[in-house]
Amino acid sequence: MERKTNRKQIFLGLILLFFLTAACVVVYKAQIREKLEEPVEYTMMTEHKDTAEIVLSGEWPEFYETFQCRVPELRSFSLELTGKKVIDEASLVMTLYDVDTEEIYYQAEKSVRAVLDSRVQGRAGFTLSEPVRDSAGKELCLVWKLENAGTTSVHLTSNQKQVIVSSFNALEGNRTNVIYSLSYGDSQCLFVLYVLLCGLLLLFAAICWWMIVIKQMSVERFFVPMALFLGMIFQCLITVGGVPDEPGHLDTAYKYSNKLLFVEDTGSSHTIYKRVCDAEMSDMLANGLESNSYYQLMTDTFRSPDHTDLTEVSYVDSTNLVPGIVYFPAALGITAGRLLGLSAMLTLQLARVFNLICFVLLAWTAVRLLPFGKNLLGMTAMLPIALQQGASFSYDAIVNGAMLVFVALCFRMGSKKQKEKREILLVVFLAAFTAVAKGGVYLPLLLLVLPAFLKSCDIRKAEKKKVILWFGFGLAAAILLAAVAAVKFMPVFQTFMGGAGQSGGNAAYTIPYLARHPLKIVYLYWNTIMEEGDVLLQGLLGGVLSWLDIRTNWIFQLIFLVCLLLAANREKDRYQGGRRGKLLIVVSCGISVVLIMMSMLVGYTKMGADYIQGLQGRYFLPLAFPLFCLTANRMVLVRKNRGACIWMTMMATEVLLVLQVAAMVG
Repeated sequence: MERKTNRKQIFLGLILLFFLTAACVVVYKAQIREKLEEPVEYTMMTEHKDTAEIVLSGEWPEFYETFQCRVPELRSFSLELTGKKVIDEASLVMTLYDVDTEEIYYQAEKSVRAVLDSRVQGRAGFTLSEPVRDSAGKELCLVWKLENAGTTSVHLTSNQKQVIVSSFNALEGNRTNVIYSLSYGDSQCLFVLYVLLCGLLLLFAAICWWMIVIKQMSVERFFVPMALFLGMIFQCLITVGGVPDEPGHLDTAYKYSNKLLFVEDTGSSHTIYKRVCDAEMSDMLANGLESNSYYQLMTDTFRSPDHTDLTEVSYVDSTNLVPGIVYFPAALGITAGRLLGLSAMLTLQLARVFNLICFVLLAWTAVRLLPFGKNLLGMTAMLPIALQQGASFSYDAIVNGAMLVFVALCFRMGSKKQKEKREILLVVFLAAFTAVAKGGVYLPLLLLVLPAFLKSCDIRKAEKKKVILWFGFGLAAAILLAAVAAVKFMPVFQTFMGGAGQSGGNAAYTIPYLARHPLKIVYLYWNTIMEEGDVLLQGLLGGVLSWLDIRTNWIFQLIFLVCLLLAANREKDRYQGGRRGKLLIVVSCGISVVLIMMSMLVGYTKMGADYIQGLQGRYFLPLAFPLFCLTANRMVLVRKNRGACIWMTMMATEVLLVLQVAAMVG
C-alpha cells in the first residue's frame, strides 16, 4: 500500500511540474519574448527619490557632462525636461562625442518646441544614427547649447553619480548628471537568465514536493532549505537596488565593513571610502527593476574586479531608526567579498546572502520556539514581501526576524509555568531591541510578555511579594527602555516637533500642529484605511514588490491569505492563548499600528494630504503572525493530514508569482 501511495504521489508531483513547465513556456511566449527584442535599458536618473534641476537660459545657455560609458553598443539616450516661456526662435544644439578621439556620435539642432513635443512621460529620447560598437570604457561628453533663448528656459532633471560622471561644465569632481537613461546592446542575452530562473523554480517545486508530500517532513525540518532556496531566487529576481531605500542600507553596511577592515574614516560624516568598482556598480544599478540590472548581474558576477583601490564617495547614514548591529551580517558579506577579491556584483550579492541566512535562521528559531502556530509563522516568513526584505540590504531582514523570535518567545513563556533563565535573558535582550528599532513603533509588542510572568503568579496573599517584585522589575525595565528610546530617537523627535507643520508648500505634519487639530488625526486615519487599506494588505501579502512599482495579480494574494487563514486553524497547531491572550494581541498590535501610521503622518505626509502618505504593507509584517493567530476559531478545523496541501498550494503560487514579476520587468 505504501509503495502504491508513493507512486501516486510521484505521479501527482510530475503533473505539478508539467503544469509549472507549461506556465514557464507560456510566460515566455506571451510576455517575455517580445521584450527580449528590445535594447537593454539603463536608468541613470534617481527614481523614487528627490532629484535636483539644471536650468538652461539666456544667462546660462549650455552645459557639458563628461561621463564614463560602461555599456556596450550604445544606441540612444534620453533626458527629462520641461520648458517655460518658450519662444519659437529658441533652439537646442545637442552633441555627443568621444573625449579622446573627438569622434561625434550624435549631433542635431532642433527647436525647443520640437524637443518638448517629442517627449514621452516627460522624457525626450535621442537615437544615434548607428550603435557605437565599442562604447564600453569610452569617456563621452554630452553638450547642450540653447540658442536664441530670449525668455526661454529649459529645466532638466538632474542627480549625482559618484564615479561614472567625471565632470560637469569642466569642473572636476562635479558629479552632476542630467542623462535620464541609456539604451544599449540586445536583450536577447537575457534569455539565458530566464531559462536558469525557470530551471531553479522547477527544482524548487520538486524539492518542496519531495520534502512536504513524499517525506511528510514537519515545518521545523523543511523550513530552512525551502526558505533559503526561495530566498536566493528572490535576491536574484529583486536585484541590488530593487528594494526600497536599499542604496542607503548598502552604504551603511559598507561603512561597518570599513570598520571591520580598519579602513580609516574620511574625516567627514557625509562620505565614506569604497572600492572604485563597488561605487561604479552602485552608479550602474537603478532604484527598481530593469533589464540593465539583470545584464549587470549576468556579466559582472564572475568577472575579476578592475579597480579595487578606494575612493571617497558621499553617503547617508541609515542608523537613525535602528541600532547599528542590524547591519553587521551584510557588513560581514561585503568584508568577505573584499578580502576574497570578488567582483562588485558578487560582493554585493554575498552581503545580501548573509542577510538572508540570518533572517531564515531567526525565523526558524521562532518556529522551533513556538508551542503552536508553527506552520502559520513559517508561511508568514515565506511571504514574498518577507523574502524580498530578508534577501536584501535592508535592516528589515534582521528586524523582522528578531520580532518573530520575540513574539514566539513570548508565546512559549506564556504557555509554561517555569521559566528558564536563558529565556528570560533572551526576552529582555529582544525587548530592548524592540524599543530601539524603527523609532519604537513596535514597542507595544512588549505587552505580549505579560502573560509569561503573570500566569505563574496567583494574586494571593502568599504570592503578593512575587507579584510586586515582578511588577517593580517590569516598571523599571519599561522606564529604562523608554529612556533609551528617547535618547536614540531624539533627533527624530525633534524633527517631528518642528514647526514645519504650520507652513504650506512641502512642509510635513508635526506633532504640535496635530495636537491643536486632533480631529485631523481621526480624518487622516479613516481616509487612509478607506483609500489605502487594500493596497496595504496587498503589500503585506506580496502584491506590491520592489519600489512599489511591481503589482502582482490579486489572485495570488487571495491564495496566500486563504493559506494563512487555514494554517491558523490547523489541527493541534492553533492558537492556545484564550480570550485574554487574544485581547492582549489586539491591544498591543492595535497600538503598534497606530504608532506606525503616526510615524509616517508626522515624518512623511505633506500638509494638505487627505490620507497618510508613505505607508507600506511591509511595515506591518512583524504584526502579521500574532494578528493571524486571532483568526483561529471553532468553525474551521484543518486536519493535520491536509497541511501538505496548504503548503504546496502556497509554494506553487510563489513560483507563479516569481514568473509574473520576471515578465513585468521593463
